[in-house]
Amino acid sequence: MRTAIFLFLLTLAACSPSAPEIFLPVGDIKPPSLIKAGQSGPDAFDILFDEDIEPVADSFSFLPTATMAKPKASGSLLTVSLEPAAKAGEPCSLSGEARDASGNTTRFLFSFVGYNGNPVPLRLNEVQPGKNSSASNLHRDYIEFVAMEGGNLGGVQVQWASSVKVMSFVFPPCNVAEGEVVVLHCSPEGLPGEVNEAGSDLTLSEGVDASAEGRDFWTDSGGIPDETGLILLRPREGHPPVECLFFASSAKTGAVDALKFFSLLGEAAEESLWPCSSPPLWEEGFIWKSSTSKPLHRMLEGEVGPSQWYVGDSGSQSPGLVPPSNSSRGSKKSKGGMEKLG
Repeated sequence: MRTAIFLFLLTLAACSPSAPEIFLPVGDIKPPSLIKAGQSGPDAFDILFDEDIEPVADSFSFLPTATMAKPKASGSLLTVSLEPAAKAGEPCSLSGEARDASGNTTRFLFSFVGYNGNPVPLRLNEVQPGKNSSASNLHRDYIEFVAMEGGNLGGVQVQWASSVKVMSFVFPPCNVAEGEVVVLHCSPEGLPGEVNEAGSDLTLSEGVDASAEGRDFWTDSGGIPDETGLILLRPREGHPPVECLFFASSAKTGAVDALKFFSLLGEAAEESLWPCSSPPLWEEGFIWKSSTSKPLHRMLEGEVGPSQWYVGDSGSQSPGLVPPSNSSRGSKKSKGGMEKLG
């Protein structure tokens, strides 16, 4: 009897599946994985997977709803045509599903701004780091740009960083003419009159440093560092920078030891926007003794880097206005394609 029982158990053991077979079905159960995704133009969004896929019918949606999303797969690449194309700089979202030959499905949702095929070439011109609460010289943080040619602001990104934080603003759709002055106010007070002037009326905005001559935009992402900071301009999010200002306190010395700051400065150096050693040093920035009563101005002359910048006199802030001495043009171009004076 014992033998029979033992043989029966051996027979069961011989016929039983292995542990992996018990818990995992045979075949492909892994859903397609995303490798990269992004806009290839104003009317197309590309999504690359790690295997051949096909779009799941009726699973695609797009916002704003005026644009239809029409997917088409070619091997592992899914291209979603946008008809009509999204507006430059317009907030968008795309969702849908893709499946592989085994029926495994991946659902995705992307948020982005409409592709800008004609980003306006902007030049950094003046910066007010920090707030000056003086009754006779009241100013708050702002970054001023000059449009070197006509174009669209939509999707153009400004980043500014301290040694501990990176802030960002993406301009909304807005056609800009050559010579227009664009001011980004980085420390608003939350007043109703602090509105973005994306239309033809440049007198809409109110608040500290608003100008009827310049085009005013406002962001609550965070103020500009008072002493040491970095400002970058990109024609689109994720693209290489095309303008840079690196300013540092006269008390800062040695290698740049802030990781995010280090990374952004490395991008600027790679695009020949700011001369830096490797690793970069704090002393390679525009060195100054900070004062909230004095802005930073950019000159026409000098090589790209600290020689183009100087500390203005107290009260020399002029947001929205370009002094006559700064009205001529140069022809130096960055690798990113935005023209800047030099």
